[in-house]
Amino acid sequence: MNRILLMAALAATFALPAASVYAHHSFAMFDMAKVVAVTATIKEFQWTAPHALLWVVEDPKPGETTGKMWTIELSTGPAPLMRVGWTKRSVVPGDRVIIELSPLRSGELGGSFRKLTILKTGTVLESGAPDVSFDNLPDAPDKSKTVPGAR
Repeated sequence: MNRILLMAALAATFALPAASVYAHHSFAMFDMAKVVAVTATIKEFQWTAPHALLWVVEDPKPGETTGKMWTIELSTGPAPLMRVGWTKRSVVPGDRVIIELSPLRSGELGGSFRKLTILKTGTVLESGAPDVSFDNLPDAPDKSKTVPGAR
C-alpha cells in the first residue's frame, strides 16, 4: 500500500510541471507590432505567476460618462519583475497611469504590457522581458537585404 502511494506521489510530482507548461500560451493573440498608450486608473493588480495582470479603467472619452476596462497581461510573473524593481505594491488601485501595451488582435480591450508611467510620481515601470517584436528576433530577416520578388 505504501509503495502504491509513493508511486502515485512521484507520478503527480512529475506531471504537475508538465501540466503548467502545457497550459502556458503564446503571445500570438497580441499585435506586438503595435503600441497603444492608455491613460487610466489602476483598478486591480494581480501579482501572480506565470503572468502578473493589471486591470485599468481608461479615462472617459469626450461624450462618455465612464471609462472602459482594459485587461493587461505582463509577460512575466513576480520573480522576473522583482529583478527589474517591481514589488506587489508598485501600483495600487487608484493610481493614475499611462500604460503602453500591444493590443489584442481581436480588438477587445486588452493587451500585452510594455511600459507604465505613474502620473503622480513619474515612476516608469517596465516588464524586464525581452522585446518580442518580429524585428528584434535573432533570426529575423534584415529588411534592408530583402530579395526582389521574394515574399
